[in-house]
Amino acid sequence: MSDLIKQNTPGNSEGFPAGVPPSYNWYQGWNDGGLWSPPADFTAVEGWGQVYPKVGSPPYLNPDAAVEVANAKTYVRIKHAGEWTLVQDQSRTQLTGGHFVPDFVGNVAIPMKATPVAGTTIAFGAPPAGYNNHFWYKARGTYPAGAVDAVYVQMEMRVTDPNLHLVAMVGADWWRDARAPYLEDHSNNPGVGGSNWIELSTQWKTIGFYSMSADGFRASPAPPLRDLVREVPPTRPPTPTRSGENSIQNAPGEPASTSREQKHTTANGTDRSSPAEETWQQSINPSSRTMLADPTTTVHALSNDCLLAFALTLGALAKVRWSNPPSRKRINRA
Repeated sequence: MSDLIKQNTPGNSEGFPAGVPPSYNWYQGWNDGGLWSPPADFTAVEGWGQVYPKVGSPPYLNPDAAVEVANAKTYVRIKHAGEWTLVQDQSRTQLTGGHFVPDFVGNVAIPMKATPVAGTTIAFGAPPAGYNNHFWYKARGTYPAGAVDAVYVQMEMRVTDPNLHLVAMVGADWWRDARAPYLEDHSNNPGVGGSNWIELSTQWKTIGFYSMSADGFRASPAPPLRDLVREVPPTRPPTPTRSGENSIQNAPGEPASTSREQKHTTANGTDRSSPAEETWQQSINPSSRTMLADPTTTVHALSNDCLLAFALTLGALAKVRWSNPPSRKRINRA
């Protein structure tokens, strides 16, 4: 619990993302400076994650290394009730993404291998030299206009190779609605924020971001922190099958056919895509859309000591000033 608070307290990143200009507002973590509550007429949200080589780490390449992601969930807080509701869940809507250039200039991306592992866990290929891992849900979460005042995103991650030195961040964008296209001025998807950078290891780590003050979150914690159980990702098989592998097919160096701004899915699961989306979507192996049934989960009771430590370690979030206000140099997410 105390780790989560540290993840959202400015200045506590465990490393920095290689290839990202230090002037970018999210280089050291993006705990503040975003739009914590959505505009009154907005009705959608997108949780996301990104993984980078750690600044100062030696070059390393293992074509079989992967970043595994499990139990990804996005909650929004209904302000009139003060309660959280789940709007995105990896067990229902799987993650997708690509390898983007570190600074996202031009949204240039190359394919990223995605392999279902066990349950609903997904393994993404480790970022190659000069690229990151950027991933999001295949459908945005929705809520009634004017009803929401905060978001909480949580994902569990680990690497399969102890020689990888990677840092990860999770965060969210508000969206005008479930089908709104991406616009260059970000008027359809103002950024909410993101966690500090957390160094990954071969052990599962929970990374979370909340768009409210520490005091507010302490008074109204999201369900994963309020309930006294936590889902644990299933154990990775010793030799995972390659039959489920798929790639997002774009030629190396070409702009991504779609970013998270371009993917739209209706409530009944019907895709309503722009031409650019259709190009991207046709390139995804249909098998990647199949949700694996009967996910294996385990629960662990959290001790009262953990809850006490959580309460004692809450701190106020410092205000982080936007850098580069004209372009904001942010990620295009659909």
